Amino acid sequence: MQVIYYDSNSVLKTLNLQQNKSKNFHIEFIEALNPCKILAGNTEFILDQYDIVISKHFQNVKVIGQTNPVIRWYAVELKYPAPLNQYLVADNALIHDLMNIKNQKVNYIVFRNLDNQICHSYLNSLELIINQSDHDQYFTFQAQGITGLLFTELLHKHRKKIGKSVSRFPSNDVKYASRDSQSGAIMTYLAVNNGNVTLQQMADHFGYQKNYLSRLCKKLFDLDFIHLRLNIRMNLASEHLRLTNMSINEISSELGYRESSTFIQNFIKAKHMTPASYRNLYQKQQSENAHPEDP
Repeated sequence: MQVIYYDSNSVLKTLNLQQNKSKNFHIEFIEALNPCKILAGNTEFILDQYDIVISKHFQNVKVIGQTNPVIRWYAVELKYPAPLNQYLVADNALIHDLMNIKNQKVNYIVFRNLDNQICHSYLNSLELIINQSDHDQYFTFQAQGITGLLFTELLHKHRKKIGKSVSRFPSNDVKYASRDSQSGAIMTYLAVNNGNVTLQQMADHFGYQKNYLSRLCKKLFDLDFIHLRLNIRMNLASEHLRLTNMSINEISSELGYRESSTFIQNFIKAKHMTPASYRNLYQKQQSENAHPEDP
């Protein structure tokens, strides 16, 4: 078990991790201590403060952030499968899919909107336990107990917490996957392509008939493909506006819009304000949080 802090002090740091081959369940966590951009494999994604990412293994992860330290990374070995069953985590279909990843790609699930800081407190406790110099016979029990409680909190009302547009779910073979993994894999594909794909292209990717995939989208998201794709684009646009310095034109181009005016119109319909106003509002809120007025 390890805890390591990574920063972005003008040099990208890389987590060179080897895939665990033991019979234990190896799980890794990344927690963002400040807003930052992560490069995992060939995929970039943005984390806000206290977002948590879980994976069976991260490989060659690069970090770009504004302040130091940016993230902390945890690697934990759980006795498989008893601790998971003890905390009912293995009964969750999403974790079951994660446990049974067969490919060697970097797959991960991003948890957001963890406002109550319970998860942050669990990770603080886990770090204290791991960093103890005297690991006695109770060490493993304590560490796994905290990890189980962390899982339980992440999975509590997890559909409101999972950032499906930025997560990378295990496989494109979603026919027999859980509902969460099905919807996550579809949103992952759309996000990777910045929403700049057709229904036919997505159907070809998953090996389905176009009409079947259209019905599946309606079943999973209660949206047709056009509006699902639009939602993905607007979510990605919001992240770029909040956590990057990209211009409106650059964001518009990144999301596949030929005209920035079309992008702005769509953003106003979705967020009820212009992209520039959205960015200014976020920056103002961040400034107020960083420098609260004296009572």
